[in-house]
Amino acid sequence: MRLLDSNVVSYAFYNNDFTVKCQNAIKDGGAIDTFSLAESFLIIEKETGSREFAQKSIKSLFRLNIQIIDIDLNVIFEALKNINHYKLSIFDMIHYCCAAMNDCDAIISYDKDFDNLEIPREEP
Repeated sequence: MRLLDSNVVSYAFYNNDFTVKCQNAIKDGGAIDTFSLAESFLIIEKETGSREFAQKSIKSLFRLNIQIIDIDLNVIFEALKNINHYKLSIFDMIHYCCAAMNDCDAIISYDKDFDNLEIPREEP
């Protein structure tokens, strides 16, 4: 399973150089964590200027072949436990721990902070 990062999800919903590739990555399925859903909402709202469009965009993911992973206390604990080892921001560490704890084989992202980790980063 592949974890879709919030930048991939966000780019899929507004016009940019990555839109089509990101839309295809979402169609291919995978997983997204609940924290990324919130991040994506904020990005889409900012880029489009429409809260309603951001709301509809995120809701549309619920109908697709995407597993939504809850961020719970265990994920936060693992992120805090490992943050000094990986040198990621707390936000990226939460996503990385979510991927690791759910046996993801790749993180689909344009964020190079996920490079050189045990779970490989792939671009759409």
